[in-house]
Amino acid sequence: MIHDVKSRHKTAFNEFLGNYDLDALWIKTHLKKGEAAEVALKLAKRNNIDLVIMGTVARTGIPGFFIGNTAERILNSVDSSILAVKPKSFSTPIKK
Repeated sequence: MIHDVKSRHKTAFNEFLGNYDLDALWIKTHLKKGEAAEVALKLAKRNNIDLVIMGTVARTGIPGFFIGNTAERILNSVDSSILAVKPKSFSTPIKK
């Protein structure tokens, strides 16, 4: 069952990446098991990663209104640059 879940995640990840033209870029992707912030921090530090790109969705508490809790934890702990991307459907809960 674990192998099946890992295989489905890998397939979905590769299909997602297939939607974008990444040929001109030198990238290395990582699909790791574990808590997102913890895994991303360890991976970035261990591999001296220059740029961490991550999607942000959840909005809990004041920091979550702006960036998302996982991204916020990573942003405060990693030396790499972070590119946090909100989904097209994101609408800020903050009113003028």
